[in-house]
Amino acid sequence: MNKPHPLATGDKTQGTSKKTAIETVQEQIRERVISGALGPGERLHVDKLRLEFGVSTSTMREAISRLLIDDLVTSEQQRGFRVAPLTLKDFRDITDARKMIEAEALRVSLANRTEDWEADLVAAYHRLSRIEERLIGEGKPEFAPDWDEWNSNFHDCLVQNCDNAWLKRFRRTLHQHSYRYHRRLIGDRSLPRDVRVEHKAIFDTAIAGDIAACVAAIEAHIEKSYTDLTQQHDLSD
Repeated sequence: MNKPHPLATGDKTQGTSKKTAIETVQEQIRERVISGALGPGERLHVDKLRLEFGVSTSTMREAISRLLIDDLVTSEQQRGFRVAPLTLKDFRDITDARKMIEAEALRVSLANRTEDWEADLVAAYHRLSRIEERLIGEGKPEFAPDWDEWNSNFHDCLVQNCDNAWLKRFRRTLHQHSYRYHRRLIGDRSLPRDVRVEHKAIFDTAIAGDIAACVAAIEAHIEKSYTDLTQQHDLSD
């Protein structure tokens, strides 16, 4: 994990500078939570983190407090902050909501398809396929970080032409929460699953303009991630 760059001390910054420091720390803590670098239920030690980031106690507390809104962090009265837990009920709810939002965003995007969108999707799928061949076909787990990037890029490209900003915003939030669970699947070679087949089905139906089939493929893809995770890991409620 890369060490964060020290920021200007919150007590010595005013206005825009202080706001920028808070937002920067918030984003870096968010990334650690989503990626799993900060584990479920892990206590967030404000003093330790503020020294690591080079900011004031008030700046660090404000940055962490903002993550409460996104349900990435929990607060215990008089006991500080903890990373939100991972539970079966939470993942089930996220999966159901994600299927609904992703499906609608996809419907709108496919209905608004353009030649530029199609070219972008072809390029995104090609890059993803190359990484998956190395990660899955050749069994090289060192390509997992690249897969994270290009998998996300492929799915973003699918809904690129959705012109409903709220759908895309909700989708982004749900994806961040879902990614916390998906991280526990990366590199798990025991899973009897080949996502290359799923991604090809999604790509082929999208390019063909078969909206119903593409939506069904994306819903099945999301549901399969839930099934695989819950079969391999014990998530307490």
